[in-house]
Amino acid sequence: MIFGRNKNKRENSDDDDEDQIELISFLGPLTGDPPDLQQNAGLVRAGLIPAKELISDAISRRAHTFRLEPKGNAAIGMLQVDGMPFPGPRFPAKQGLAITQILKLLSGLNIQERSKPQRGGIKAEYGKVPYEITIDITPTSAGERLSIHMDNLKERPQSPEEIGIPEPLRDKIRSKTSTKTGVLLCCGPPRSGVTTTTVGAVRCIDAYIYTIFMLFDTGSWEIPYVTRFEQKEATDDFETTIIRCQRVDGQVLYTQPLKTHEDIRTVFENAERCAYVAEYAAKDTVSGLLQLLEWVGNVDQVCAHLHGLLTQKLIRKLCRKCKQAYPPNPKLLARLGLQAGEVKALYRHRVPPQQLAKGEEWEVCRICGDLGYIGRTAMFEYLEMTDGLREVLKSNPTADAIKAQMKKDNMVTLQQDGLRLVKEGITSLEELQRVFKS
Repeated sequence: MIFGRNKNKRENSDDDDEDQIELISFLGPLTGDPPDLQQNAGLVRAGLIPAKELISDAISRRAHTFRLEPKGNAAIGMLQVDGMPFPGPRFPAKQGLAITQILKLLSGLNIQERSKPQRGGIKAEYGKVPYEITIDITPTSAGERLSIHMDNLKERPQSPEEIGIPEPLRDKIRSKTSTKTGVLLCCGPPRSGVTTTTVGAVRCIDAYIYTIFMLFDTGSWEIPYVTRFEQKEATDDFETTIIRCQRVDGQVLYTQPLKTHEDIRTVFENAERCAYVAEYAAKDTVSGLLQLLEWVGNVDQVCAHLHGLLTQKLIRKLCRKCKQAYPPNPKLLARLGLQAGEVKALYRHRVPPQQLAKGEEWEVCRICGDLGYIGRTAMFEYLEMTDGLREVLKSNPTADAIKAQMKKDNMVTLQQDGLRLVKEGITSLEELQRVFKS
């Protein structure tokens, strides 16, 4: 299976019919000075073309992530397409090492360092489309694990609608931040889409009405009508920057990801003078809230200033061309909490019949490569600060108590938002079950 690969034929002296993919162009590291390729000419000869072929092939297969794992005398590749793993190419150990080292060099990392994790990035172009290639290096007992994340900047969602934030949630975010005070946090584990969700939350705020400052470099993310607030002094700390924003009437501050107790406390101590939107690493909304209580160290401050915690979970979208409609079973709908008249049809990915008629051929879908799914969207959960939840938090809260209060307050969970996508024909019940199987 080729996962939607697009190939370009090029003339070859040995085989005129050989298919070859177009190679990606590396345009320099995301940060820092261009690497000295002449000084590393041997590494360039050994690793550059294989690295270009590897990433180009992965992109042509619609992969967003590629992992190269050293295993004895070989390096084993694994692709992820729409969050699903597929086997990748296998390389001799020396070639795998050369690929890893050249990508470290091109992304501005230290090729001599083998014992510590490193992260860098490369500006690239493939088929006239700009890409941001993130390189993650993780030391293992067998060598260095290489993780490559490929971000198509042309297809990156920007608006809340493109990101998939439903209208009622957009209205809620807008109304909460309209107070020009308080804290809205977007949480999730790494590579879960939390940065995209945070940008979407900022875009929900009316930038024509409110002065929105961005307190950090968002890289290739562009947010219309949001002003980058420049530090006057290189020595300015986070709290000093916040105070300066407040002095020039900053009403909403989009801050850097909050990773320390100090930064979290600074935000909550200053939450009476402006509103904050920030990214915050947490497994989910409930564990994020419990962690927040510990980090802030003041339940009253959290209850007074937290608007809520927003999280997301990615799920595959059915292929629009080949998805199949079917009448839902009323008993199934009842188990899902849906009314029989509420849903006239559900959708699933098509599957070939067990036996084709004589002379009949199964036509492969050219859009999704017969995977049945193409692309992903997000389900959202918003843990909102309510009077009932405040009472729970003031009495030694547990995860179960918070979840019970969320249910009592009719907060939409990830599973419920996933059912919305099923009802709208965007995804299938089978895919929803797969995502929540754990």
